[in-house]
Amino acid sequence: MSIEISGLNYVYMEGSPFEKQALKNVSLSIADGEFVGIIGHTGSGKSTLIQHLNGLLKPSSGTITIGGEDITAKGADMKKLRQKVGLVFQYPEHQLFEETVYKDISYGPKNMNLPQDEIDERVQEAMHHVGLSEKYMNRSPFELSGGQKRRVAIAGVLAMRPDVLILDEPAAGLDPAGREEILTQIRALYLERKMTVLFVSHSMEDVARIAGRIIVMNKGAVALDGKPADIFAQADALRAMGLDVPQITELICELRRRGIRFDNSIYTIEKAKATIQLMLAGKNAGGDKPC
Repeated sequence: MSIEISGLNYVYMEGSPFEKQALKNVSLSIADGEFVGIIGHTGSGKSTLIQHLNGLLKPSSGTITIGGEDITAKGADMKKLRQKVGLVFQYPEHQLFEETVYKDISYGPKNMNLPQDEIDERVQEAMHHVGLSEKYMNRSPFELSGGQKRRVAIAGVLAMRPDVLILDEPAAGLDPAGREEILTQIRALYLERKMTVLFVSHSMEDVARIAGRIIVMNKGAVALDGKPADIFAQADALRAMGLDVPQITELICELRRRGIRFDNSIYTIEKAKATIQLMLAGKNAGGDKPC
């Protein structure tokens, strides 16, 4: 499902002494089936932006069209919208409240007044998509690991069968194993379902690994928008916005400063490995521009 955002502005506590403009004339087009990473420093507007996409916030001005329907129009059906656009909040395990995994995942479909056999089918399907076996179905979600809790929370959204999945810092606070687990599962889910995915993160490594396009937010506006290789090639611009670049990009930059020719668009370990193998084979890795 495609998303069109035009001239979006949002002001917190408008008209008060604490008024703050969180979004400034944001315009974006996201195609159906895209996997988009949204990055930015704390307070850059990324979370405010995504909360507009399922109607949690109403714009101060501007329009948002999802699947051809203007969700900012008066009388827009928010219930229908939230069935199409699933939002997984940061630390989603704090949203878990039922006594079993099954009950938690089935909560949304039950509120859609679906027949029991379809609810069961959706729960099983959602658990499959996040890599949870049926043995967890009757367990308390509060007995699970951090990564497994995240999977349950994501499954609860997937059980609604949304056309758009929005994930706000889904790996935040997890240990390395849990982080790897959840990122791998999100990527596998996208490849299987081919839904539109928006992945919000402050981690360059996470976004570099799984996104096909990156939008960089800064001071409430879109600062950069493009393919990962193009974004991470602008290391100085990212640093000026208070952002880091992937560690492998930092390494490549340092090697380039020492006179070793590397393409400055390298941003993953896999690409660095392939480039080094080409160099060892006597082939030119390219790249004379500074980082």
